[in-house]
Amino acid sequence: MERLTWLVLLTLAPFSLAILTGVVGLAYASFIPASVLVYGILSEPPSGIVVERDVGSRKLAVGGTAEVRVRLVVEGGSGFVFIGDVTSPGLEVVGKNRHVFFKKPGKRLVVEYSYKIHPLKKGSHSLSPVEVIGRDFLGIKDGTYVLAGEEVEIEAYPRVGGIRRLILSKLRTRERRASNHVAPLGPTSTDFREIREYRPGDSLRTINWKATARLGKVLVNEYEPEGRATVMVYLDTTESTAVGSAFHGSLESSLGLVMSLVSLLLRNDFKVGLYLVGSRRIITPRSGVQAVSTFARAVLSAGPSVHHEESLPLAVERSRTSVRGGVAVAVLVTNLTPYNLDDVKNAIERLRAAFDCRVVVVDVNPYGQFGDVPLALSALHKEGLSEDLKASVVHWNPLEEDVGVAVKKVVGGVFSAL
Repeated sequence: MERLTWLVLLTLAPFSLAILTGVVGLAYASFIPASVLVYGILSEPPSGIVVERDVGSRKLAVGGTAEVRVRLVVEGGSGFVFIGDVTSPGLEVVGKNRHVFFKKPGKRLVVEYSYKIHPLKKGSHSLSPVEVIGRDFLGIKDGTYVLAGEEVEIEAYPRVGGIRRLILSKLRTRERRASNHVAPLGPTSTDFREIREYRPGDSLRTINWKATARLGKVLVNEYEPEGRATVMVYLDTTESTAVGSAFHGSLESSLGLVMSLVSLLLRNDFKVGLYLVGSRRIITPRSGVQAVSTFARAVLSAGPSVHHEESLPLAVERSRTSVRGGVAVAVLVTNLTPYNLDDVKNAIERLRAAFDCRVVVVDVNPYGQFGDVPLALSALHKEGLSEDLKASVVHWNPLEEDVGVAVKKVVGGVFSAL
């Protein structure tokens, strides 16, 4: 309406001046605004709107990037076209996802644009349908509104450290030494691992005849070799890790670390178990790369504690009944503070009493988000607290060290404990 008001004023003003001054030539100055006014009144808002949107990937690691491409076609009418979509708070937009275009009369409008998104934290995020509004030049008529496409779900998983090439060969070298952490050629146990295709050298006793008859190819049952070392990971999701922002806090950083550690150990033939302290969820020790997806689902669903009464010592006691066999190394991932120091000490004692295992404590320091001074003071304080623990302690500052660096430290602690 403001444009309409100005055009009317610009049309009438020259006529008024011509009448008042007697200069007829001034009236000609009203032709241009009068023409625009007539055009705006007669024209229709943009119509025949078609939108296509393509999202590069719907599964991303935290901090990963996906490109979103949008194509807009407007067939009829003329005026302004407003287009855009809305992202959930956990998605950051790189570039512009909202634009304004002008549809000329008699010409087809075809435009393409793109932008990038990357998740700031793990979990499910959303990208709304594309919203398009067409308005006539003067804004005096009912506009055109189009909601194109459907809501897009973006699944973000914790970023796994890119350490496989860097550490894997080192692990294999150590395995060739005199070590009892895995005995792949030793006697098999009764712990079922998977069904796989027959390979030359497999015993006939391991053939799964029912599966073979059903699928038409020879399949065998594979069991866990005895002597495989078990690493049990306890991830603290209680209020001790509820420090820092929702995107870079202690818990969010711990999830990426745990997923990286579990993935690496599974790929190196360890048996790995996971207990989410405060969530009362346990994944019993298992091996093989096929188990990675099971751990990934658990980590993706992990959040702040819902059972506030569960502590680290209580979690250890509850895991005893579910963990069959021995545990070689237990890894406690937490934010070490004076408030949970006694719980950590108690948990270490109970782990040794229950499994006679070595313990590695991973202390995640989230205080770097609050400045250099809080970070330095907290680091000194944590060093003092860790001296009272009878366990290997790995201190990790997520803002200064990548996940891969942290996993290297933890793996070093695991091997030194074996």
